[in-house]
Amino acid sequence: MTFLQAAVVALVISAASAPVLAQGVGGAGPPAPSLTVTAATGTWKPVAPTSGAGAGLGTGSLSGMGRQAYINSATDFCLFLPPNPVQDDLVQAEADAVAYCINAFNGTRPMPDGFITSAHFRKTDHYVQVVGTFNPAVMNLDVQDCGGEYDNHGAQGVGNPVGAAISGANNFFQFIGSCDIPGQSTFGIRACSGDAGTSYSYCNNRYDLMGLLFVMPDNDIANAGFTNCDATDPLPVGHYPGGSTFQQGDSSTPDASHYPPAPSSSNCQTVSPPTSSGVTYTWNQAAGAVAVATGGSSGSASAAAHTSSPGSGKDSGAAHTHTSGFVTAPAQAVIALSAAGLAFAAFLL
Repeated sequence: MTFLQAAVVALVISAASAPVLAQGVGGAGPPAPSLTVTAATGTWKPVAPTSGAGAGLGTGSLSGMGRQAYINSATDFCLFLPPNPVQDDLVQAEADAVAYCINAFNGTRPMPDGFITSAHFRKTDHYVQVVGTFNPAVMNLDVQDCGGEYDNHGAQGVGNPVGAAISGANNFFQFIGSCDIPGQSTFGIRACSGDAGTSYSYCNNRYDLMGLLFVMPDNDIANAGFTNCDATDPLPVGHYPGGSTFQQGDSSTPDASHYPPAPSSSNCQTVSPPTSSGVTYTWNQAAGAVAVATGGSSGSASAAAHTSSPGSGKDSGAAHTHTSGFVTAPAQAVIALSAAGLAFAAFLL
């Protein structure tokens, strides 16, 4: 192989894998998928809690708009998700997402069965958090939806979602999407307590483009199972052992091999997954597909009445993906570039 031939092959490989700065993570993201089937509503019935934090606060609802969430364990927590995922993707629902809770009360929605596929709860002196994986089809989420950060601040200082809060915390953030780990759909939600300054340092919302793996490092994010653990406090977000710091927007952005280390866990207990409670929303494409395959009732097999259109958000709605704080080109472009380059290399050989 000549030097020219080797250079062409190297160019093709680097073009297919070279990261670009994360300037495109925001915006509209991919439009909400059109429904291929409409799932039959599940058997869940609201029950008012008689003890615990929800006592006397009323029931949850399949159409609830509550935004008061909680984090108690790997099998008892909430996530903020689109109220109508037939219409909005994770980014478009930033201002109006609602709380979906494993034990719903006070106008929150019940978490759909099968959505959470793994969860790992961690408790430190300054925060509690849950990280894990989810099945996008259960909530009609696109597998290329990178999502982003929800927190109690937002550009207007009223929270994204507006008015969202987590019981017992004065700061929180949540990351959910399908781009942090290739082939995985991951989530993380952290609620910080204590004095305002310290709390904010562990729930700093100014790292939204860096993604889940940077702001909430944990060795079990993509691991199977459900665990409850204590954990040592890591350094505040953006801080490294030895005293160095990184702020989003610095001229040099760390790659995944230089992210802050995960805190150590202790007193871990493996627990059973949450008990199925009969929660199925009509947009559940996983349940609808199973019903069609088995000949059961799945409702009508029709396209959604309304889906988001490209260009309706902050950018063109192109399907961006990001890995470790960077955005790579859309897959189609990479494939086309690689194919063209390899053909040219073959021509030179």
